[in-house]
Amino acid sequence: MSFFRRRYVRAALLLAALLAFDAFVVEPHLLLFEDRARIAIDASPLRVVHLSDLHIAREEPLLRRLLRSVAQAHPDVILLSGDLVRDVPDLEPFARHTAAATAFLAQLRAIAPVYAVQGHSEYQGLIVAALREAGIDWLSNQGVRLGGERPVLLLGLNQQVGEDAYVPHWHPPFRMVRQHGLWRLSGERTLPYKDFYLHYDPAPRDLADEGGPLAWSGYEMVCDSWISNPDVGAGIAVHSRYVLGEDRMLRLRRVKSEDGRPGSFWLIAQGTTFEGHPDTGVDPQPGRWYRLRMRTEVEPGKVRFFARVWPVEKPEPARWQAWGEDRSPLRIEAGTVGLGAWGGGTVLYRNLKVTALDGQVLLDEPFAGSGGPGGPNRLPAGWRQGARGTRLALALARSPAVPPGTPRVVLSHVPDVAPEAAYRGIEVVLAGHTHGGQVRVPFVGPLTTRSRIGAYFDHGLFTWAAPNARGWTTLFVNSGVGTSLLPVRFWCPPRWAVVELEEERPPAP
Repeated sequence: MSFFRRRYVRAALLLAALLAFDAFVVEPHLLLFEDRARIAIDASPLRVVHLSDLHIAREEPLLRRLLRSVAQAHPDVILLSGDLVRDVPDLEPFARHTAAATAFLAQLRAIAPVYAVQGHSEYQGLIVAALREAGIDWLSNQGVRLGGERPVLLLGLNQQVGEDAYVPHWHPPFRMVRQHGLWRLSGERTLPYKDFYLHYDPAPRDLADEGGPLAWSGYEMVCDSWISNPDVGAGIAVHSRYVLGEDRMLRLRRVKSEDGRPGSFWLIAQGTTFEGHPDTGVDPQPGRWYRLRMRTEVEPGKVRFFARVWPVEKPEPARWQAWGEDRSPLRIEAGTVGLGAWGGGTVLYRNLKVTALDGQVLLDEPFAGSGGPGGPNRLPAGWRQGARGTRLALALARSPAVPPGTPRVVLSHVPDVAPEAAYRGIEVVLAGHTHGGQVRVPFVGPLTTRSRIGAYFDHGLFTWAAPNARGWTTLFVNSGVGTSLLPVRFWCPPRWAVVELEEERPPAP
């Protein structure tokens, strides 16, 4: 190799090392920038600190700097756009991440009131409950009034429940199929992630109606389940609030088989915590029917629930295999029943029955004969895939009364709600999720933002035409502080924002 070629190779290696040092050390751990945004609305002034995508795994100097900066901004309120913790499947590291996030957010709560929405990372009841106990107010597709004499209506959208209008959606998997001449409910999946739900929710009066099956409290649910391969999941849910827009239910769910753990049926509480023995120890064999039974007992100050699973051709076990007791303020005392599907494959259901503890039959075999008029894609009467409406529609329906013309501010994890918000005349949308791309190519932009409205809306302020007094909806996309997938940031350092919601001033004469 010639002298000049060796120099070029060394220079290239040095440049690569410097770029790697910047991407893995300097930007994600040492840099922190503040964004300022001023948005005029017809309300009393409100100073908002907007944080997103913290992905906290441990206490570190960058988070301490962020706390000091937020305190110096003297906000009226702090809004968090989800993905607050780094989620991992293993319980021990997840508990450490949760403890670190709880400690940080408790200090944040000492500065100003904190409202948050669940992102992609907050799907486990433990983190939701822990952060609520730290003083965080979770908004799950619902609204809250902020401000004084001329308030704003803050609409918090939960990423775990519902969809956004006018953007591509996942195809719902549930439909009716024939097996051996009998109709079965099928959930057929082709992708290995995202849970789908089907709930019994017949004829609600409106999006916020909590009557009917949502008022069921203390009952037994039994249902047969069949899976096509080890990579598909099944499960039943009781006391579910999902159709209403809340990520709250008690589930008997087959967990993913990984890291040497069997894919057995576990009791899982979404939106709350419990103590007990959650593992049934039953890892289902593909192509074999299993019967799932759950029982809930609601008493003053506590909810107890039990589960057992067994092959249908064998006798029912004499004892409950899994059990739990929830005495927390977050306990779920009432709700409807549901079915779930995840993974890559097919799950079938049959012989569903719900019985109150006094023996009254609430629901009995709703799948039999359900493939009649309307074809196999017609679901049984009263069953609903997903939630009752879009996330924004649910939040508007589940909001307190405010004076006409009150400005509305949407807090969302993803910016995908912007088209629907503009259509409805919403004034402001605050979102995150994109990380600004996390890795950006100079003069080109982000490699990806994982947003369904496109990479153009990567970070910063944008406007959408809207039928409101201002004539547009303002979208602010926060680049966030943490990282996901890879612990790297390049040309995209961590950022947080101060958003001044200022009183609109009439034009000068």
